[in-house]
Amino acid sequence: MKRVILLIVSAICAILMIGGMIGYTYEDSIEDVPVPMTGTAVGFANEPLTESAIPSALISPELTITWEADVWVGLVNEEEYKRCSPSSEGISSTCGPASTNFAAGGPDSEDSKSFTYDIGDDVYYPVDGQSFGGTVSSVDVDYSVKVTLAWPVILFFGALGTGLQILGYRMR
Repeated sequence: MKRVILLIVSAICAILMIGGMIGYTYEDSIEDVPVPMTGTAVGFANEPLTESAIPSALISPELTITWEADVWVGLVNEEEYKRCSPSSEGISSTCGPASTNFAAGGPDSEDSKSFTYDIGDDVYYPVDGQSFGGTVSSVDVDYSVKVTLAWPVILFFGALGTGLQILGYRMR
């Protein structure tokens, strides 16, 4: 009976390991992120993209952001969001495209209309700005977060499952 339990737990470890490598993708969007009319200000979303209570030592979240409008989009962490202190309309005149510390994206992302970033366990906000001669007043930011198990966790499940298999076969 102990042998059967060990083999079942080993199979569960294998399923968790394979599932952790495949991962799970979550998709959503933030609509109507304000775009400043001047090229010297930055528009901020009022809500963060995603918040995770799971430490990045256990999971590996990868964020992909896409947009359609003729603007640039970037990503800033919560500390930079507070530093730039956007108004109630979501526009910051404190920070501009050159003075904002982007975690990813920014004015250089205008032509690609997408970027990918490993977000870890920090909180991030999408920001945007006007392209040269643009007239867009708001933009919809679509994003997806692919979450997989971190490699140390996958290796742990692999080693545990293998050890339980060996122990189970030795119990004959």
